[in-house]
Amino acid sequence: MSGLRPELAALVEDLVRGTAKGDSITLDAVGEAIGTRAIAPPEIDAMLSAIEARGRRVVSAEGGRGELHLKSVVAAARELRTELGRPPRPDEIAARAGLTTAEVQHALALARIMQR
Repeated sequence: MSGLRPELAALVEDLVRGTAKGDSITLDAVGEAIGTRAIAPPEIDAMLSAIEARGRRVVSAEGGRGELHLKSVVAAARELRTELGRPPRPDEIAARAGLTTAEVQHALALARIMQR
């Protein structure tokens, strides 16, 4: 799992422990594992790739929390990018969208899954 800082590599290990190749890991489980840790969107993508490289599928549970927040996260991120002239940090998106940083990170992870 090169490219992941040790803390995130350990999270991936915890997530795949007790699962077999072909099993699914929900995006909610990934979001809960990340919790309130400071993690950038590219690191989320790297975690998802590492989980998939271990033969697991990352899926969004039916009616998952990220789907509820995705629209407001995307809108807030677009507004902030225009205002700031740079990609906004998850904490900035959270403040604009009225969500927690963990909820924003979860929604961003869902967006990455949908783009695959």
